[in-house]
Amino acid sequence: MTRRRSLPQPGDRLRKVVDSVLVELSDGAAPDGPALHRLEDMLVSGLAWTAATGETCRIEHAVHAVRDARERLGADDPAGARSALLSAREDLAPPVAQR
Repeated sequence: MTRRRSLPQPGDRLRKVVDSVLVELSDGAAPDGPALHRLEDMLVSGLAWTAATGETCRIEHAVHAVRDARERLGADDPAGARSALLSAREDLAPPVAQR
């Protein structure tokens, strides 16, 4: 008997990265320069994975929001980055199971 694996939802890996960065950008957090660069690198890796798997066009709005967040981190605007990532997170939410 073979067992079927469910396919991952588009953007699963990017969603995990977004969640990780959001934890570090929690309300009131003020990351320093090296921390901002590390968070930016995390977003780049999530975007790279999304592009490599061909998911970019399937989650286009979320990808644009993550790119915006990356730019805001580079401009030392963690609050703006958090806002953009919250928008991306909404678009990357897993679908609700239908009954």
